[in-house]
Amino acid sequence: MVKHVPHFEVLRGIAAMWVLCGHALRITDIHASYLSRGDQAVEVFVILSGFVIALMRVNEAEPYGRYIFRRFMRLYPLFLVALVLGALTMHLYAPVFGSSPWLAQEQVAFLARMENAENGLFAHIALHLTMLHGVVPDTVLPQAALMFSGPLWSISLEWQFYLIAPFLIALISFNTPRGVVIAGLILLATIGLQWVTAQYWVAGVPSFLPLRLPLFVVGIASALLWHRARAAKPWVLAVVLGLATVAGWSFAPNKLPILIWFTTYFLAATHDRIGLSRVAGRVVAWPAARFLGRVSYGVYVLHVPVMMAVTYYLVIPLVGDQPAIVAALMILGLTLPIVLVLATLSFTYIERPAIAWARGRASHRANASAPQSVPEPSP
Repeated sequence: MVKHVPHFEVLRGIAAMWVLCGHALRITDIHASYLSRGDQAVEVFVILSGFVIALMRVNEAEPYGRYIFRRFMRLYPLFLVALVLGALTMHLYAPVFGSSPWLAQEQVAFLARMENAENGLFAHIALHLTMLHGVVPDTVLPQAALMFSGPLWSISLEWQFYLIAPFLIALISFNTPRGVVIAGLILLATIGLQWVTAQYWVAGVPSFLPLRLPLFVVGIASALLWHRARAAKPWVLAVVLGLATVAGWSFAPNKLPILIWFTTYFLAATHDRIGLSRVAGRVVAWPAARFLGRVSYGVYVLHVPVMMAVTYYLVIPLVGDQPAIVAALMILGLTLPIVLVLATLSFTYIERPAIAWARGRASHRANASAPQSVPEPSP
């Protein structure tokens, strides 16, 4: 089974840009159908995460301790940077939305957010430092998942999935009819858990793992069936994925992420066999597209603090009462280059070194714990 599929790397970059654009539109109160729905881009991330982790576990079934250490180091260093930047700019939320000519009526909501932060500051900080802030509902600690910087709620969701992923992946198999039945029952169980949780969970975002667990399972199943998808005839695969899309719509919170996922999956699985997929393959081979995928984590977690500062200090004073679209374009035009530079620096000097260090450290521990052979005595 292959370890890397460029289509999904590019998809990650597109999803990060989708979220960034959605926030710019949110600030200026522009409703542009799906483009304004950054939450749907996050659901693409969720499916993709299930796929990547399952693929990684199939390729390298490392011990749990080594696995979770490497996953922690993949998320945490840049998460800390984003958390600090979010804490430094969170006071700008209320004036950005209150001083803007587009969303002044929302200042009250963000003033309440500042009040919640002041009343439970140490609890919010402690929860964020564990990356488990998404586990706590608003009924226990108001706005626990969204405090400091909005996008960080999904990092908690991701971390919760990482903690249980190896156990969940080990339960799913498609090698026997019995395994297929068990996999189906697991999916149904997660759908039921999602429904029950949604009835009682109170939070502004679905940051608690059961609320999005079925989407992670879709990604896991996609990875475990990847080699069969690559070997299947394109028309057969198209039919199967079409049926899977329709089935996914019955439980997915939003339909578009499911459609995007299975379309990308089809194009990736048939990239060297049909004309449309070959065209898509050339697109994902573009250096710019691959670059955006590589730095997507930085784009995702760093863009909100930058956007808040850009909007408050530059856009609002300069734009005045100009139409909202002018402000949105200015926010994007000023935020994007800054974020791309920061994401590139973070990938080069934080993410990649942390990944390499974690891999080396884990390998060293594995070698140190391996039984040592006893040399034969000399004659």
